[in-house]
Amino acid sequence: MLKIKNFLTVLILCASLSYGQSQFNDLNIGASFGLASEMGDVNSEGFNPVLGLNISKHISSQVSLSTKMMLGSLEGGKSMDAFDVNFMGVYANLAYHIIQFDELALYVEGGLGLLGFSGDQNSNDYSQGLFSGESFIVNRAIGFKYPFSNAINGLFNFSIINPLSGNGLDNVSENVNGFSSVKIGLSYGFGREDSKHSEWANPIDVMSSKLNEVEEKMSSLSIDTDGDGVADKFDKENDTPSGVSVDGSGKSLDVDSDGVADYKDIDPFTAPGVSVDVNGLELDNDKDGVPNSQDQEPNSPEGCTVNFKGVQIVGKGAFLPTVYFDVSSSKLDYGNYQRLATVASVLKANPSYKLRVIGFADSVGASDANYKLGLKRANAVIEILINTFSIDLNRLIADSQGENNLLANEQKKLNLRDGLRSNVDGTRFLNRRVEFIIE
Repeated sequence: MLKIKNFLTVLILCASLSYGQSQFNDLNIGASFGLASEMGDVNSEGFNPVLGLNISKHISSQVSLSTKMMLGSLEGGKSMDAFDVNFMGVYANLAYHIIQFDELALYVEGGLGLLGFSGDQNSNDYSQGLFSGESFIVNRAIGFKYPFSNAINGLFNFSIINPLSGNGLDNVSENVNGFSSVKIGLSYGFGREDSKHSEWANPIDVMSSKLNEVEEKMSSLSIDTDGDGVADKFDKENDTPSGVSVDGSGKSLDVDSDGVADYKDIDPFTAPGVSVDVNGLELDNDKDGVPNSQDQEPNSPEGCTVNFKGVQIVGKGAFLPTVYFDVSSSKLDYGNYQRLATVASVLKANPSYKLRVIGFADSVGASDANYKLGLKRANAVIEILINTFSIDLNRLIADSQGENNLLANEQKKLNLRDGLRSNVDGTRFLNRRVEFIIE
């Protein structure tokens, strides 16, 4: 069990960490403004503004991917080398926080992109298309970030951009033809206002939070409020009484599938498809003691005597319902009172009838003891007929056959529905009974 629990813990933790950033905001848009400076042999002069726009997504607290665009202008040089150029660059960067505190981060980034420009040098125009063969550039940068709120960050950035070929912005064919920029700006993080941005999430805190979630999930797997052996998380019936047998989903067993759980079912082996009452007893509309599914005369007059098929007869040979008992018990449950009511109705409708009440037992135990138990059961039934239904004692005769005349083969095991098999009581319960004979 411990190995399984440890395995589940690792599995849930790995799954949780795979989505660990989802609880934080991880998408940013930003804008920055600054100054550009030529790094070639020709120096830049004057005011050289540069504007930056970017969209970034953090894939962890320290790593992000971004797409950036830069617009700007440069002028400089003297006499023959004087130039004035407008430029635009687009590039994709990978950034990494090399030092990070709760409210300050130092990062480096780098990437590849494209550079296009259009300029004038001593009244001679020159240009480079953004998608020309010489437009590829390499970008490197270092900078700081500071969070003003969960959504807004301030930033300072110094970057160097070098074309991989061509003459660069100053249009001078030299080895050094890059330019640099210094910018400050703001970024806005999309997501819930009450949630931190993922770049400010401490990985240790994230791990600790996920471990706590895993522990809570694992704890929920061991909670079993009704004590039926099925955890609450999977239990479809979370108020099962103590000791009641349940299936894998925690629902009380209903072997005969009549809609009444076995622990409430007075007749747990009802035939398939028959209608039952709230106690699991098959309905008997005319109350003649023969259930509807077996009753050939379902509208017999109240109090008349019938045979085992529910057909009305006169005199001896009438069918009266049998009552059943628990192991070694002579106490009747209330489910049997309905059967005794049928017996009482027959006696009251036929004042001349006398009734022999015969008690039986299963084969467990000594014969003498079983005879006495059968007689005790017969007397218990007579007592109820007298006290509850006001039947005259002189009309009732107690008898016992003990373990003789077993009704059911006790070696036979019941093959129940859905593959269950009785291996405890078998059919013995059918022999623990009281029968009635009209005399």
